[in-house]
Amino acid sequence: MRSNSRRTIASFEITDYELIRYTASKMKPMIISTGIATIEEIHDAVEICRTEGNNEIILLKCTSAYPAPLEDANLKTIPNLAETFGVISGFSDHTLGSTAPIAAVALGAKVIEKHFILNKAIGGADAEFSMDKQEFAAMIQAIRHVEKLLGRVDYKMTPQKQKSRQFSRSLYVAQDIKKGEVFTEENIRSVRPRYGLHPKFLKDILGKKASKEISFTTALAWEHIV
Repeated sequence: MRSNSRRTIASFEITDYELIRYTASKMKPMIISTGIATIEEIHDAVEICRTEGNNEIILLKCTSAYPAPLEDANLKTIPNLAETFGVISGFSDHTLGSTAPIAAVALGAKVIEKHFILNKAIGGADAEFSMDKQEFAAMIQAIRHVEKLLGRVDYKMTPQKQKSRQFSRSLYVAQDIKKGEVFTEENIRSVRPRYGLHPKFLKDILGKKASKEISFTTALAWEHIV
């Protein structure tokens, strides 16, 4: 992100409503960290932006502790921010490592803020929970992988799924069956591959009789059933 393309309100400034109003009036996308805010103050900040005609609002879930304990991250708030306020939600991270921001992306975070330092040996107030170049690059790569893994909601039967379905279970004859013999849980089994009847029909078939002799390992078909 370029600093001149967005306006950021740090969590300790979220109660400065006039600052938010002035910043929102510049009609740049707003990034607002919610670390110390009450839900009422978050609501106020969002409404101030909208009153100024600025609807490009990003709310960051933030834990104002340095470093922040994992148990205080409460990442489930991220999707709730988006749902409650009708905005884009993200995560301002002060935890150690990259686990929290990666998990945040999996929960729907669209923006990640992470402290960066060129050299941890320099020290400073943020050094302990800041990432150097290598760590930051690794985090970004992991996040990109998560984005690919999330994909989309998809129940379509793809060619690969169709191919793999041959290894699913179906009904087979588990022992030689004579003509007129009753189908039971002993002589019919659900096994691989899928060339027999769907296992969902098992209860319908039990108790019925064989239309002819059926050899062990035969894939069961409707023609076998009286």
